[in-house]
Amino acid sequence: MNKATRLEAYLLAWLIALFCALAITGFCSYLFSQGMVSQMTSLLHLAFGCLWALLIVPYSFMHIKRIIGVRRLLVFISGVVSLVVIFGLVYSGLELIYFGQRQDNQTTYSLHFYSAVSIILAIILHLFLHFFSHKNSTKKAFQTSQYLAKTISLVFLSATLFTLGLWITEEQTQQAYNTKPIVENYQYNYGPHPFRPSQTETLNNIFIDEKALATTDKCANCHIDIAKQWYRSAHRQAASDKTYVTNVSLLANNKGIAATRYCEGCHAPIALLTGQLSEGGKHAGIEGSTANLEGVNCQSCHGINKIVHNKGVASYQFQVNQAYIFETADSPILQKLNRLAMQFNPAQHKQDMAPDLLSTAEYCSVCHSQFIDKELNGWAWIKMQDEYAAWLDSPYSGNNDPKFSHTNKQRCQDCHMPLVKSNDPSASPGGYIRSHEFFAANSMLTTLNQDHDGQQKIAQFMQSNKVRISIEPPHRKDATINKMPLNEQLRSSAIQPYYYYKGETANIKIVAANIGVGHNFPAGTIDINQAWIAVQVLDAEGESIFNSGYVDDQDYLEPDTYQYRSLPIDRKGEFVWRHDLFNMVGKASVNVIRAGESDVIDYQFKIPYWAKSPISISAQIKYRKLNTRYAKWALKEQYQALPIMELSRTHLAVPLRDKLETIDNLD
Repeated sequence: MNKATRLEAYLLAWLIALFCALAITGFCSYLFSQGMVSQMTSLLHLAFGCLWALLIVPYSFMHIKRIIGVRRLLVFISGVVSLVVIFGLVYSGLELIYFGQRQDNQTTYSLHFYSAVSIILAIILHLFLHFFSHKNSTKKAFQTSQYLAKTISLVFLSATLFTLGLWITEEQTQQAYNTKPIVENYQYNYGPHPFRPSQTETLNNIFIDEKALATTDKCANCHIDIAKQWYRSAHRQAASDKTYVTNVSLLANNKGIAATRYCEGCHAPIALLTGQLSEGGKHAGIEGSTANLEGVNCQSCHGINKIVHNKGVASYQFQVNQAYIFETADSPILQKLNRLAMQFNPAQHKQDMAPDLLSTAEYCSVCHSQFIDKELNGWAWIKMQDEYAAWLDSPYSGNNDPKFSHTNKQRCQDCHMPLVKSNDPSASPGGYIRSHEFFAANSMLTTLNQDHDGQQKIAQFMQSNKVRISIEPPHRKDATINKMPLNEQLRSSAIQPYYYYKGETANIKIVAANIGVGHNFPAGTIDINQAWIAVQVLDAEGESIFNSGYVDDQDYLEPDTYQYRSLPIDRKGEFVWRHDLFNMVGKASVNVIRAGESDVIDYQFKIPYWAKSPISISAQIKYRKLNTRYAKWALKEQYQALPIMELSRTHLAVPLRDKLETIDNLD
């Protein structure tokens, strides 16, 4: 063999040895997709794959140059096929290295897997045809076997040293998570359980290290689209929201910081789980604290592995996800290897961060249901908001009679996390993810943040046929004129005309229907939010006859307005208007419209003699996040007029008549 041929044979030996190592590591990664060994195997596969891709280029060039003049058609065709398969293998491998394994590139993963299998068959065929056509002359001219033993030994020695190096580095850089509270002399004011009065649980009631919880920046390295959506969401602002800051500070001042565990389990899990909520610690209302900045972050939701019960108040069990290799290392290089291991072998990450529980409506109940107990209000157990129970009772849950339920079951996520286009690694094969903007009815935050796009999305969501209002025409049973010939038996069923007489007291029925909300309307903190019926009556010249549900120039709603709300009371029977739930012992009233049901409101007004016919009756369902009294108190210097959304409107024109007096002429 000449020098060029020896080099080609040497490269081929390396390619064969590396391919054997790649086959073994790839097969192990496929069979054992979780655990530290699997992650090390994946990194080893990645390293050997890059080296194999580099060596295949000069080898292919040298091999083609050497055999270009050889006229062996079948050998040539099998070689071209092998080269094409190799190209597919290298291309798919490099794409997987760059993008990682994603939900939307499973075709690339399949191409890589089947290319690896196909290349074995293609090369075996190529070698068989090559040796068959050249017979013994090839053996004399070209020998690779003399290098194989050496190269295979070197490759497997390298693999052993590489794996050993990874393991030693992991052991030396691994930092155990802290399971003790951040605050020394942590207070157990509500019994031996560390998180009470919150309903949160952890395995063996341990505390969670802040490093395992505050991972938003790390998550955003890969999930850029989701991070952008979350950043503008109410979840991100759950602790920095000025109204929350005011209320949690009020609770801390009146009941002590330990009492804020009741709120922080949902609004700021980082503060609760790390053991901040004790004397000397910081609740999430403290500006600049990690809990204040992160609110309900990635781990707050994706770290839940079990639902404790459906009564709410953070009734979940939190568990730290299984660590990937170099998870806690400080070195940027090791952190890069950590991301590569996760991107290249994401099975464990998917299992930890996207369990089946995450897609259930029950999952949302842990925080969107609420009660308060005697240990906090000093009175008794009181049920508060419960969107999950309201959903269960709705036609959307599938728990009602199928004849009267919606065909397709609708979960919380279907409305509040709609599918949106995205290039996120977790996107479906069609390129969709669940939106993490969580837009619902909180137009206060978008207003204060001057988030005009978010405000528009909220308006679009709330006005998309969720509720409907209608006016029942005031048909008169005492109609005086009806020229239609009618059988006496049908007369009682006939539709009578509608009109009003001038000077009479008019009665009108307004019907408000909850036709598209999957739970009660309104929902959430209905003691401080405002949903109401507004009615205006004008004559033909635009003169006002009746007006209910208007907002005055001080931004206050008319006191006699018909509202949908709850009226919590304290032990003295006074209205608890500051949302200071620790003073609440009951409710004077709760007025909502259940899903799929309607509410009928009666109005009366006097028809003046001067009114011009016809009169125009208009009615609207309106909504405002926060009533003005509470908003001015809670938002303080940040207060500004909050937007009023018109969710539905209707109109009816009613003719007027002059009522003729009856004159007795018998005398």
